Amino acid sequence: MADSIKSDLMEGAEKAQEVVSDGVVSARDRFQRLTEEFQDRYGKVSGDVRRGADRATSEIRRGAERARDTYRDAADNARLGYEKLRVESGRYGREVTSYVRDNPGRSVAIAAGVGFLIGLLVRRGRDDE
Repeated sequence: MADSIKSDLMEGAEKAQEVVSDGVVSARDRFQRLTEEFQDRYGKVSGDVRRGADRATSEIRRGAERARDTYRDAADNARLGYEKLRVESGRYGREVTSYVRDNPGRSVAIAAGVGFLIGLLVRRGRDDE
């Protein structure tokens, strides 16, 4: 009977060893599949992130180019406006000088009238305070 028990124990131990061995193999296979799935997902996410970064970089470049173009246009318009104003103010200055030379009496009367009006406006501003 002792041999029978020993034989049953040995058989049970062998079955337990097979079950443990099968469990280890199964766990190893599951771990391998999970590792492969993780690597696959990581690769996909990494690719998505890379494409997103490339797209963002491209958009930033386009925005910088548009800003640079807008700045150039604004600077050119300001330069043209300044040049036009400079030319016009020179022309007006010459016309005023010519008018004053041709009409000195009127020029003094106009200057006195303008001075009087400015004096009234300044005085009125002081009275309101």
